[in-house]
Amino acid sequence: MKKLLILTMSLLILTGCSKDFLDTQPESTINDEQLGTSAAANKAIIAGIYSALRSYGLSIAGNHEDYGHKSILSATDLMSNDELMTKSSWYGSFYNYLARTQTNSRSKLAWSMYYPQIKVANTVIGAIPADTDDASLKSLRGQALALRGYFYFMLARMYGPTYVGNEAKLCVPLYTEVSLQGKARATVSEVYTQIEKDLNEAVVLLNGFTRANKDGLDQSVAQAFLADVYLEMGKYPQAADFAHKAKQNYTLLNQADWNTGFYDITTGNETMWGATITSAQSTFVASFFSHFDNTNDSGYAGGLGIYKNIDLRLYNSIPATDYRKKAFVAPTGNPLYPALPAFANTKFRDPTVDSGDYIYLRSASLYYIEAEALAKSGNEGAAKQLLYDITITRDPAYVLSTKTGAALISEIILQKRIELWGEGYAWFDMKRLGVALVRTYTGTNHPAFGRLDYAGGAKEFTFQVPQAEVDANPLIVQSAL
Repeated sequence: MKKLLILTMSLLILTGCSKDFLDTQPESTINDEQLGTSAAANKAIIAGIYSALRSYGLSIAGNHEDYGHKSILSATDLMSNDELMTKSSWYGSFYNYLARTQTNSRSKLAWSMYYPQIKVANTVIGAIPADTDDASLKSLRGQALALRGYFYFMLARMYGPTYVGNEAKLCVPLYTEVSLQGKARATVSEVYTQIEKDLNEAVVLLNGFTRANKDGLDQSVAQAFLADVYLEMGKYPQAADFAHKAKQNYTLLNQADWNTGFYDITTGNETMWGATITSAQSTFVASFFSHFDNTNDSGYAGGLGIYKNIDLRLYNSIPATDYRKKAFVAPTGNPLYPALPAFANTKFRDPTVDSGDYIYLRSASLYYIEAEALAKSGNEGAAKQLLYDITITRDPAYVLSTKTGAALISEIILQKRIELWGEGYAWFDMKRLGVALVRTYTGTNHPAFGRLDYAGGAKEFTFQVPQAEVDANPLIVQSAL
């Protein structure tokens, strides 16, 4: 009863505060010419984008799955083989793949998050001259370009096909300036050409820029974005190069820090980008930890038993000597959390209850990007060493891999799935690599409403353009059901 009372009070507070969370776009009477020379005005606009990325209700009003960029990373992970939810509730439409269809309101979660922020970024990019000598304006233009490039990358991977072999197919509309007119879908090649151009320019402009905190982007984050883009494009030498560069000033978490709950972007020196959440900025039950912290009885996961668990096969693939296995409840239970079912995650925990930070990007991800890219570039020796360098910090019994070819790639991806479980990588890698969705295996721990099987490369791995966009833009051609 206490759990339900707390949850009900939170819902009432959230409803009463929802209008405040919607008010994240900067407003100004400054003209275009003044904007092009005003670092303060452009800084405020960029700050508005960062604020929007952690805000509630900007895409789907009143939807508790909509709390910004982190919610999209979370939604896609629930579409993978590796994660499950024990009850059909919030996020259930993603878990059972209904969210991808045009008439489902969830299909616009990412569309209505990233396109408005692209429009805001276009304001800054259009105002600041590309050849400006002002260091402050350079860094602001660089951030805007990095954000725009990354937002298009997210949209392209969700609403378009994979890059390799599909370059001439339709992707998403491409807007590089503020426009009131809808556009047709650009090709995959056109979208990725723009992404690549934006991120490369951002890397140059952000050279020497020091950010105030990890809520904003710097050159290393832009390089990390570019590494992921090049991996998607099959440009493996470039992917390895940028992944290597991006992680240079970061250190991997030790065991103690890895097990603190991933709620504080200042823990250790592994987080590259995230959002600081204060109690004043809290979106209460419409938040990441409400949905994914199984140990907190005031949120959806712990409070209502809508647990987010690891897939049985992935759990069994983690050696007993690997401390990451302890982030999930064993079949015999966990004495620290006796109420939790087997395989429930304890990886994500927010001891503050309402002000856990959002971590968007960790340098650990770059080890796997670089390792995969090196292996696919023909440098398997370096790939094995890099995989060893990170895995030995998680599993002291790990030995240097002797695998080659496809088996080595599989090992790299497996370690990536273990390390980054619940952080927004698994489904995108499944789509990129053509891995099938298989949840109906013998002994499966996926509940009946999520037992789906789709072949690798199936149409179900692509989101349809939301119905609202189809209705408003006659130039849109819809993808197959």
